[in-house]
Amino acid sequence: MKLITASALVLAAAVAFTPAMAMAEDGAALYGAKCKMCHGDAGQGKMGPKLVGTTKDVAKVITVGGLTKAPHIKPVAGVTADQATAIAAFVKGLK
Repeated sequence: MKLITASALVLAAAVAFTPAMAMAEDGAALYGAKCKMCHGDAGQGKMGPKLVGTTKDVAKVITVGGLTKAPHIKPVAGVTADQATAIAAFVKGLK
Protein backbone atom coordinates (compact mmCIF):
# COMPACT_ATOMS: atom_id res chain seq x y z
CA MET A 1 0.00 0.00 0.00
CA LYS A 2 2.83 2.41 0.82
CA LEU A 3 4.49 1.62 -2.51
CA ILE A 4 1.33 2.54 -4.42
CA THR A 5 0.97 5.78 -2.46
CA ALA A 6 4.60 6.75 -3.10
CA SER A 7 4.25 5.95 -6.80
CA ALA A 8 1.06 7.98 -7.00
CA LEU A 9 2.82 10.96 -5.40
CA VAL A 10 5.74 10.73 -7.82
CA LEU A 11 3.36 10.53 -10.78
CA ALA A 12 1.31 13.49 -9.50
CA ALA A 13 4.46 15.56 -9.04
CA ALA A 14 5.68 14.72 -12.54
CA VAL A 15 2.34 15.70 -14.05
CA ALA A 16 2.26 18.93 -12.05
CA PHE A 17 5.69 20.04 -13.28
CA THR A 18 5.28 18.93 -16.90
CA PRO A 19 3.29 22.01 -18.10
CA ALA A 20 5.90 24.44 -16.74
CA MET A 21 8.74 22.49 -18.33
CA ALA A 22 6.86 22.12 -21.59
CA MET A 23 6.07 25.85 -21.62
CA ALA A 24 9.77 26.71 -21.30
CA GLU A 25 10.67 24.25 -24.06
CA ASP A 26 7.85 25.46 -26.26
CA GLY A 27 8.94 29.08 -25.76
CA ALA A 28 12.44 28.26 -26.95
CA ALA A 29 11.19 26.21 -29.90
CA LEU A 30 8.64 28.84 -30.88
CA TYR A 31 11.22 31.62 -30.58
CA GLY A 32 13.52 29.60 -32.82
CA ALA A 33 10.77 29.10 -35.39
CA LYS A 34 9.07 32.51 -35.32
CA CYS A 35 11.51 35.14 -33.97
CA LYS A 36 15.16 34.09 -34.12
CA MET A 37 15.65 34.81 -37.81
CA CYS A 38 15.03 38.54 -37.26
CA HIS A 39 15.87 39.08 -33.59
CA GLY A 40 18.96 36.83 -33.30
CA ASP A 41 19.87 33.85 -31.13
CA ALA A 42 19.69 35.83 -27.89
CA GLY A 43 17.25 38.59 -28.81
CA GLN A 44 20.17 40.91 -29.44
CA GLY A 45 18.80 42.13 -32.74
CA LYS A 46 19.67 41.14 -36.27
CA MET A 47 17.41 42.36 -39.09
CA GLY A 48 14.88 43.14 -36.37
CA PRO A 49 15.59 45.23 -33.28
CA LYS A 50 16.95 44.10 -29.94
CA LEU A 51 14.12 42.71 -27.83
CA VAL A 52 13.32 44.89 -24.84
CA GLY A 53 10.37 45.40 -22.52
CA THR A 54 8.57 43.34 -19.94
CA THR A 55 7.29 39.84 -20.51
CA LYS A 56 3.81 41.33 -20.78
CA ASP A 57 4.99 43.87 -23.40
CA VAL A 58 6.65 41.20 -25.55
CA ALA A 59 3.61 38.91 -25.36
CA LYS A 60 1.32 41.83 -26.28
CA VAL A 61 3.33 42.67 -29.39
CA ILE A 62 3.15 39.02 -30.46
CA THR A 63 -0.60 38.64 -29.84
CA VAL A 64 -1.91 42.13 -30.66
CA GLY A 65 0.72 43.84 -32.77
CA GLY A 66 0.46 47.61 -32.61
CA LEU A 67 4.01 48.60 -33.50
CA THR A 68 4.60 51.09 -36.28
CA LYS A 69 6.88 48.88 -38.39
CA ALA A 70 6.18 45.57 -40.10
CA PRO A 71 5.89 42.76 -39.31
CA HIS A 72 4.57 43.62 -35.85
CA ILE A 73 1.85 46.02 -36.95
CA LYS A 74 -0.42 42.97 -36.72
CA PRO A 75 -0.28 39.90 -34.46
CA VAL A 76 2.15 37.12 -35.31
CA ALA A 77 0.18 34.57 -37.33
CA GLY A 78 -0.35 31.16 -35.82
CA VAL A 79 0.72 32.05 -32.26
CA THR A 80 -1.77 31.68 -29.40
CA ALA A 81 -1.78 33.86 -26.28
CA ASP A 82 -0.27 30.99 -24.27
CA GLN A 83 2.46 30.48 -26.86
CA ALA A 84 3.18 34.24 -26.88
CA THR A 85 3.56 34.15 -23.10
CA ALA A 86 5.95 31.19 -23.43
CA ILE A 87 8.01 33.03 -26.06
CA ALA A 88 8.09 36.19 -23.92
CA ALA A 89 9.21 34.22 -20.86
CA PHE A 90 11.95 32.60 -22.93
CA VAL A 91 13.08 36.00 -24.22
CA LYS A 92 13.22 37.45 -20.71
CA GLY A 93 15.30 34.46 -19.64
CA LEU A 94 17.89 35.35 -22.28
CA LYS A 95 18.72 38.65 -20.63
